[in-house]
Amino acid sequence: MSKSQHDPAFSESLRTEKHPDRDRPDIAKCVSFEQAVVYGSDCGRDLTADVFTPEQVPTERRPAIVFLHGGSWEHGGPSQFHFHSNLLAERFGFFAVSVDYRLSGEAQFPIALQDAKCAIRWVRSQADRLNIDTGRVCVAGGSAGGHLSSMVSTTAGVGVYEGESGHAGFASHANLAVLYNGEFDMWDLIEKGSLIGAMHQFIGATAEDAPEKYDELSSVQRVHPKVPASLLLHGTEDRCVSHEQSVAYHEALLDQGVHSEIEIYEGKSHAWFNREPDRTICYERMEKFLVAQFELRS
Repeated sequence: MSKSQHDPAFSESLRTEKHPDRDRPDIAKCVSFEQAVVYGSDCGRDLTADVFTPEQVPTERRPAIVFLHGGSWEHGGPSQFHFHSNLLAERFGFFAVSVDYRLSGEAQFPIALQDAKCAIRWVRSQADRLNIDTGRVCVAGGSAGGHLSSMVSTTAGVGVYEGESGHAGFASHANLAVLYNGEFDMWDLIEKGSLIGAMHQFIGATAEDAPEKYDELSSVQRVHPKVPASLLLHGTEDRCVSHEQSVAYHEALLDQGVHSEIEIYEGKSHAWFNREPDRTICYERMEKFLVAQFELRS
């Protein structure tokens, strides 16, 4: 049994992170869905993602979004964001990618972050062929995926996080971020006794043995003026990751002059956005943000 399974917060993660597990989601007639598309390779290990895009390549440059699923860095899969990807491809022509990054049982940090950055590089490598606007690439994720998205946002240009999985000639930064109940402060989790085992497995060390790693992974400490505009969504009854983490990250962004928006949902638990009607409610809030920031028209 994994250390993290003894943690009450991890049990809450298992309970609430119920991602859709159908092989083929309901998709719009005008949308093409392809599962397990290879976006990179590391030592013979293919990295894959699920891709949603209009069947007809748009004639104008269109935006892209890279989704990173939740699951305490240890479980979950790309089906979590199939619903969102399908709608964005249908309504606005997005090239939408839901990434199957390597989990902590297979590889520890920084591998998951390197996979996320490789996926973004791959998206940009497809720009000319698929009419993607390389200046409008959003990263989005929930819980552990929200954390990884915040790390993508705050570590642009940091070489150690790039990895060697492919597409080295393309940029891995994001132009926008949408963060659902992410972990932005490892020390807040330590203080609250939350996800201790999950962090240990992801990082490969305890906070006592490697405090510098917990600083390194606390994206709230890495905020700077060039972090992309961000939207944060969080529930007040989250027993896995306190909504105060999103508030603190939001305030840190504002302090650096970064455009940031936040929605706090009263009475909602961890990963509440996986289930209807909240899934649609939260999707519509994300869509509003994307429309404004990327100047979209349907």
